[in-house]
This record gives sequence, structure tokens and C-alpha cells, in this order.
Amino acid sequence: MAPIARPTYAVIARTANVSEATVSRVLNGDDSVHPERARRVHEAVEKLGYKKNRVASALASGRTGLIAVVIDDDLSVFADPFWGTVTSGVSRVLMENGLQTVLMVSPVGSADGGVAQYLKSGEVDGAIFFALHSDALVTKLQKQGLPLVITGTPHSSNDVAFVDTDNFGGGYAATRHLMNQGAKKVAIITGDIGTTAAKQRLDGYLQVYRESGHVPAKGLICEGDYSFESGQQHAKKLIAAHPDVDGIFASNDLMAMGAMSVLQDMGIDVPGKVRVVGFDDSLIAQTARPALTTIRQDVVALGEAAGTLMIAQLNGQDVEPVILPTDLVVRASA
Repeated sequence: MAPIARPTYAVIARTANVSEATVSRVLNGDDSVHPERARRVHEAVEKLGYKKNRVASALASGRTGLIAVVIDDDLSVFADPFWGTVTSGVSRVLMENGLQTVLMVSPVGSADGGVAQYLKSGEVDGAIFFALHSDALVTKLQKQGLPLVITGTPHSSNDVAFVDTDNFGGGYAATRHLMNQGAKKVAIITGDIGTTAAKQRLDGYLQVYRESGHVPAKGLICEGDYSFESGQQHAKKLIAAHPDVDGIFASNDLMAMGAMSVLQDMGIDVPGKVRVVGFDDSLIAQTARPALTTIRQDVVALGEAAGTLMIAQLNGQDVEPVILPTDLVVRASA
């Protein structure tokens, strides 16, 4: 069977009894077209099953209809359910506004690397960054005028749109809960310390210690990378160096699960001997045994807020940073 031909502007114009120029103006968003003519064009488009050609639209409008979503890491990040959830939030908002995402999972590296070259080439209308380790590329792209959103607090004082979770408050609440439950020696397994989120969660942990009049013993602060394996590795090291550790705050649920798996393999009761708290409130926190006490952040809303900030910029609107709240969710592990 031969493919059905895509309706041309000429066919739409004949069907609507208007000129091709009028069709072009209506389909490219010109509000000055007489309402009656515009109505006939839209009816013809629906009747003929016309689908707008993205390439042609880009040539006419100067926009590509594409937004880059850049995760400054490697493909191993997708072991963490956080990423699928947050990117679905971004994509939902962009698609509702007629935009598509170009997902790039790669270490950003220098401000002149492969990711940088692509973003500076004019292939996308904007970029949303996750887990950035440096603002160098952001600074360059700002000078070029590309609309940008960072998910996570920027490293520098750049005037760039960003959305974040209250990571400090979450880290504070997790550590405070462990101590309120009777834990005397609380360790932390941080996330990738090159990201501002990991630093802020660590700062929240340290603030609780300061308020208690103590400092964490050497070896209680473990630098993880958000992976299940790093949770396992650091839990082993913690028990070897501090057999009396009785609380662990892991900076995401995946590391908390890794830590709990090691504790259970060693015959250490959770929460009887060691209490464990995670961060995110992902599905694995709810299905763990024991169920994981964690800090809930609205991951979908985080992605949606990033998408909304991008749409606002594309529409020429001023934007303000968005900081989403966190909540302690108490379950059986602590």
C-alpha cells in the first residue's frame, strides 16, 4: 500500500478557501489573521489530518522545538530510580508545550567538550542540567543567550534559573531523627560530593552534630556516589572501623539499601543495633524489609518545576529560583 501523502499548504488552502500565505501565518501562530479565516484553516487541518513538520517549523520560527536534558554523569546513573522519575516530570511539561527532549547522559567535562559543542551549535532551544559538577559551561552558554535551567543549586553566584530540593533541611531532619531515636554515633554516606545536593545534605548532618556539642569521629563521614555498591562498601568500612556505630544516614535510598543489605548479611539487626535513614522516598524505600525511613522529596515535581522554568524563559518571562520542601517519612528502619 502506498503511503498516505502529507497534506501540503496548497491542499489546506484550497480546503479552507484561503491563500497559502494565510495557512502559513495561522500554523505559525500569527494572531493577526481574521478569526473566520483562522477557524477555516484549523478545521481544514483537522479534516486532512495535517501534522506540523518540526524541521519546517524550525526554519520558520527560528526554534528547533528541542530541549536538551543533560545529566552530568555516565549511564550507571539509571540504576537509581530517581532519574527515570525526575526526567519524566521534565518531559511531561515540555511535551504539553509542544517541545521534545534530547536526553544527554555524559560527563560534561570542560566548557569546550563534546556536550558543550552540541549545546552551542544551535540544535536545541534550551538546556536543563542535572548533577552539574561545575558552572563553567553554564557561564559560556549564558553569554550565548541560550535559555538554561539547573536542577540543583548552582556552584557559583551565576544569575541562572534553578530548581532544587531543601537538601540541607532534609539532611538535618534525617540526622536529628536518628539522634532523637537514641543513636549516639551517627555516620553519613554522602552522595557525589562534587554536586551541591550532596554537600548540602552533608551540611545538614554536620549542623546536628554542632548543635549537640560534638564533632563526628574520624571515618564517620564516607564519600559515596549514590550507587547501591557504594552503600555496601562504606557500610563494611564503617562497621570495621566503628563497631559501635548505631546510626547511618545515606544520602539516597539506593545507598541506604546497599548499607542495609551488608548489615543484614553480617547479622546486624536493623533497627535494633543500627538505625538507617535514606533520602528520596523512592519505591524501593517502601518495599524494603525493613521498610526504609527516609526523607521524601517530590521528584516528579522537581522535574516539572525545571520544565516550567524553561517554558517561562522561552516565553520571555522573568523567573525566580524554586526550592521544594522535604519531609521525614518514618518507617521501620529507624
